[in-house]
Amino acid sequence: MSRRRITFVVHDLAANPIVRAAALARAIERDCDVELIGFLHSGTDVYEPYRHLFDYRAMSVPRDTAAVLRAIPSLASRATGDIVYACKPLVTSFGAALYAARFAAHRPLLLDVEDDEWATGRTGWGSFLWRDVMKGWRHATAWKYTRALHAAVRCADAITVSTRTLQRRYGGTVVRHGPAADGYDPERISPTERVARRRAWNVTDSTPVALFAGVPQPHKGWPTLMNALRHPLAADWHLVLAGPDDHPDFAAAARILGSRCHVIGPQPHTSMPALLSAIDAVPVPQLDVAFARSQLPAKLLEAMASMRAVIATTVGDLPELLGHGSRGWLVPPGDSEALAAALHAIAARPHEAALRGRAARDWYLAEASQPAMRDRLLAIIDALEPAALVAHG
Repeated sequence: MSRRRITFVVHDLAANPIVRAAALARAIERDCDVELIGFLHSGTDVYEPYRHLFDYRAMSVPRDTAAVLRAIPSLASRATGDIVYACKPLVTSFGAALYAARFAAHRPLLLDVEDDEWATGRTGWGSFLWRDVMKGWRHATAWKYTRALHAAVRCADAITVSTRTLQRRYGGTVVRHGPAADGYDPERISPTERVARRRAWNVTDSTPVALFAGVPQPHKGWPTLMNALRHPLAADWHLVLAGPDDHPDFAAAARILGSRCHVIGPQPHTSMPALLSAIDAVPVPQLDVAFARSQLPAKLLEAMASMRAVIATTVGDLPELLGHGSRGWLVPPGDSEALAAALHAIAARPHEAALRGRAARDWYLAEASQPAMRDRLLAIIDALEPAALVAHG
C-alpha cells in the first residue's frame, strides 16, 4: 500500500491549539505524509514555539462568522490528503474539514477533541448568556455554533479524544498527546546545559526551581501558584516563567517574588527538553471548572517525559495520569498551602522526587509517547474503509 497522506485541519494555527495537532502529526509522520492547514485568528504567523516543525498552509481570517464561512471553501481546497483529520469540533476546523471531506471530495473524516468546547460560565453566567447566546452571532466559535455543529459529529468515521471526560460525550479512542520521547529523554541532555541555564538565572544547583510555561489563563490556577510561592514552606523556591514576557501577570509575579522570579519569554518547542532539565518541579494547579476537567495539559506530559517532579490538582484525568500520587504529587484545587507543602516535600526529599519522576516517565513511555500514539492512530487509520480512500498524486 502506498503512503497515505493525512491533512490536519487546525483551529487557529497562530495559537495553542497547534500543540496537540502537532503531536498527533509527528506521531505518524514516519508512516504517513502529513500536512497542517488552518486559519490564523490570533496573529499573522504560526504559533512561535511550533513555527518551524512543518510546512503549513495557513490563511489569515478574523473569527467573524461571515468571514470564516466565506473562507472555508478556500481552506478546504488546500487539503490534499487522502484522509482529513479535524482538530477540535469547531466551525473553524471541523466545519472546514467537513467541507473538504464531504463536499469538495469524498474522503474519510477523523475528528479529534481535546477541550470541552461546551464549557460555560468561565466568566460568569450573565456574561455567557449575553456574549454567546443573546449576542455572539458574529463569532464563529461561539457556543451556539459549536453546539449546533455537534449534530455533524456522527459524520466522522472515527473520533479521538484526549481525556475520559471527553470520551463520555464523544465516544472514540483516548489518545494522550506526549512529546517525542527521545527529545525529552533527560539522559540525553548534557549536565553542562543545566548548569549554564541556572547560571543565567543566577541560582545555584541546590536552589529549587519551578517552571510555569505558557499563558496564565484563569483555569490554570495562577493565583494558587502565586500564593503557594509566597508561603513560608516554599520560600526557597524560584520560579521560571516561559511565556509572553509582557503579560501583566508575569510582571506582577516579578514584583511579588523579586529575584526569585525569572521571566525568560516564549521558548521554541525544541528548547523545552533542555529547559526542563534545569528545573526541579512543574506545578499544574488546574482549578475544578468544567473546562479544566476535560483538559490534558501538554506541559504536564512534557514534565513526565523528562522525569521532573509534577504537582497537579485532583481535577479530571490528572489523578489517573499521576498514578493517584505514585507518579507525582496531588493537591486539592485552589489549595495554595497544600501546593506549598508539596514543593517543600520535593525539595526536602529529592530521592523520592526522583523515584516518582522515573515512574512518571515509565507511564509516559507506555501510554503517551509518540510510539504509543502511533499505535493507536495507525490502528484507527488502518480500520478505515479502503474503498473510501481517494488516491492522490
